[in-house]
Amino acid sequence: MATGPLLAEQKTETFLRKARGDRDGSVSGLVNPSFVLPAERDQPSYPRSFAVFSKAAGREDGQVAAVHYFVLEAAGGEWKAAVESWVATAGTVPLGFDDVSRLASLKVQLRKAPVAAASRDEAGAAVLSPTAEADRGVCGRYAEYLSFTTPDGEPDSEEFAPGPLTDEAVRELNARAEAPKLKGLARYTFAHEVTGPQLPVLKLDDGRSLVACPLLRSEREAGTSGDVTIKLAEPSDLSALLDAKGKKWSRTDSKLSLTALIELPPAGTPGPAEVAACNCARPQLLEATGVRAY
Repeated sequence: MATGPLLAEQKTETFLRKARGDRDGSVSGLVNPSFVLPAERDQPSYPRSFAVFSKAAGREDGQVAAVHYFVLEAAGGEWKAAVESWVATAGTVPLGFDDVSRLASLKVQLRKAPVAAASRDEAGAAVLSPTAEADRGVCGRYAEYLSFTTPDGEPDSEEFAPGPLTDEAVRELNARAEAPKLKGLARYTFAHEVTGPQLPVLKLDDGRSLVACPLLRSEREAGTSGDVTIKLAEPSDLSALLDAKGKKWSRTDSKLSLTALIELPPAGTPGPAEVAACNCARPQLLEATGVRAY
């Protein structure tokens, strides 16, 4: 069972799979779950949450792990998965073709450097960050960093370390409007906001903290002038939601869901945050509207 951002993603993906004629694309074949459960004293009220790290069947010694965050809204309720992502972890088998293929199909990009194991106390409970509320602020700053109108996104940041999920991601988004089919005649506007439940901020064995950031992207594509029209790629998820069928548009507006896993340096240690995983380049489309060109 799912809730929050993950439930919204699954509902839309079910419709899109039918439109594409795809088989069930849900994640399966996960084994060796490692439950990262906070002590009740650290979550005395509701909602409560925990994380699970799992490996893909046949790749138990690999570096790639699925990450699910589960939430219990109220006493006597049902635990439901709210967020799903993947990270690179310690493993004896290097990242292989099967891992790359799986991640591509799931639309997730990872930082190559592994995330350290979650810290546990003597009783085996997860150690949570004592500054969790402040730590979660990085989600809003990442949302702001990814919010701009092309080509004005600023790749350089003192807040975030450079890499494929930060400065390279901004450059790729900026480049969209310069694609050959658009020839600079269209602009994209990206606005991001933090959504979903507050999730536990995990302390890691290397002293760093891991923050899960569910984000909602509002994306607009519009011509640079009133006489510019947009023809959507077909087949595509956006075309399917809009039932485009060759129609031309003056503007399209989309809502998309993405999840970033962000590492913060140890308390008292200066340095930028590092984005360990994100589906920023290929977020899950949730809904779309458009203005037809006549």
